[in-house]
Amino acid sequence: MLGVDFVPFYPQSLCQPRGSPFHFLVAYRQWYITTMSDPYYNLDIPGHFFEFLVYVELVVQFPLALYLTRALLSKQRISGSAELAGVVYGAVTGLCTAIVCNDMWHLGPEVITHEAKQTLLFGAYLPYAVIRKIVYAAVVEQLLIFEPATLMSLDMQRRLLARLHRPSGMKQE
Repeated sequence: MLGVDFVPFYPQSLCQPRGSPFHFLVAYRQWYITTMSDPYYNLDIPGHFFEFLVYVELVVQFPLALYLTRALLSKQRISGSAELAGVVYGAVTGLCTAIVCNDMWHLGPEVITHEAKQTLLFGAYLPYAVIRKIVYAAVVEQLLIFEPATLMSLDMQRRLLARLHRPSGMKQE
């Protein structure tokens, strides 16, 4: 997100000219686009769905990622609101990535070579959906476990349901 998708949003004074603090991100982004032959970054089609997905990343996924990172790395038990945020984050990330993968699967050779398509699908976009969750494990102080975004959503949903079905201790009439 920070090194490729969000670079166009950074102030030009931080990115240009060469030697500016964030110029290395401009160079990295260009390297990624060129090396991976990613067709979505060279589109000149206003309103293309990929542009919208970048805004979803900026407005929804990135803030949730920051919130969840803080919650998951905390030594305290994860809260219900963090579990709900995990459900939303996993669902949004999984859906957005599925949209891109589905579209890319159907792109023809006039847009992207077979080799570039395979590299992007299995080397960039699917791993983006898969390597998305960092879980705090109580057994070891900080053990990193990676699971797919969609599994993260299901895991957090399971935790929320268990929390909802737990007796509250309140007297029922």
